[in-house]
Amino acid sequence: MKIGDFVEWGDQRNYPGLCGIVTKAGGPVSGSDASPEIFVHWLNFPKDYMVGEGWEKIKDVKLLSAGDSK
Repeated sequence: MKIGDFVEWGDQRNYPGLCGIVTKAGGPVSGSDASPEIFVHWLNFPKDYMVGEGWEKIKDVKLLSAGDSK
């Protein structure tokens, strides 16, 4: 995934409508689960989800549309 991609949270059962734009790529890889991370600015999220942005593991999100390649 790259900057500008529009993504949604992979588990829509728990957080329906959670989607946002990737604003940074190649984030920290921590712990034993060495999945690369991206920084997502969440644009649309459920009322009980209190985080507006943050580092997320690529495996936990789904690409909805690719950003502009320019």
